[in-house]
Amino acid sequence: MTTIKTKYGYSVDCYGKCNEYATIEMCFDDEMFDGYTDSTFTNWRSAVKELAEYAHRNGTELVQLESDE
Repeated sequence: MTTIKTKYGYSVDCYGKCNEYATIEMCFDDEMFDGYTDSTFTNWRSAVKELAEYAHRNGTELVQLESDE
């Protein structure tokens, strides 16, 4: 597990290996936004940065990411 702090001050737990071939499950504070991403991230830091921005725009927080790799 890797934990990455967002620019919004909260931390996101990331499980598995992050690479451009992984399917990544996203969990948000507002479960309405939970699902899988079709973005291709090369590392957890870039995934958290992009998805935390998405969460912020939608009034929620990113809680956890999990890779199938």
